[in-house]
Amino acid sequence: MKEQEAPSPVRVPWNAFPDVIVHSSIYRLKCLPAYYAAKRGDHKAASQIAHALVKTENIAGVEFVVPVIQVDSGRYNAIPVAVGAVLAKQIGARLWLDVCQTNKVDHTDAGAQVRLQNQPIFGGTSPKGKCLICDDVVTYGATLANLRGFLISTGAEVVAATAIGAAYGSTKLAPELNLIVNLQRRYGQELERCTETLGFGSECLTAREAHFLAGMRTAERIRDCVAQRAGSRNRARGIGV
Repeated sequence: MKEQEAPSPVRVPWNAFPDVIVHSSIYRLKCLPAYYAAKRGDHKAASQIAHALVKTENIAGVEFVVPVIQVDSGRYNAIPVAVGAVLAKQIGARLWLDVCQTNKVDHTDAGAQVRLQNQPIFGGTSPKGKCLICDDVVTYGATLANLRGFLISTGAEVVAATAIGAAYGSTKLAPELNLIVNLQRRYGQELERCTETLGFGSECLTAREAHFLAGMRTAERIRDCVAQRAGSRNRARGIGV
């Protein structure tokens, strides 16, 4: 019997996608007493965080708020759903909980290579309208990129992304055009073969992913970096939200 091929993440070209809207900082988020309980699935703690940190001044024209629903390090992270709930209520949008991450990647405290190799994959039913996607933090941007790709590929319109905190340089999900062009010129088809093993073309890399690959220096190092694609299946559907 032929082994079933593992699913790949979905990404689409950035097309001048706006910078991530950030509400606070990773440092302030992690300093809150409720943080670790919320990361372990405590909805009350997550709601306290969202009400304390979420701001809506720069968010408008959205019909749906779609949070990242995922299991990380074996536990359900309740913060994105709480952020989405607060945002949806305050801007008059609908909270959409029918899309979730279907694999386990354990990105918390992981390095660039692990994050690149272990791409989040999403499934479910997408809304038909203008969507705001949200997460607790953005680091290399893969989770937001893949959630956006899934939603757009299934008929939704993603107009913006937001997070409570962001790592340095990660608010710009879409890389500068010259960065991608330089990568393509330097590594040619080898770059495409490597990124396609992850499930997408090089034009769909996030800015931080592209900078990381640019630092690899040689095509061989890029190939070695992405060769160990992993990420066990872990259906997150059925999480009580």
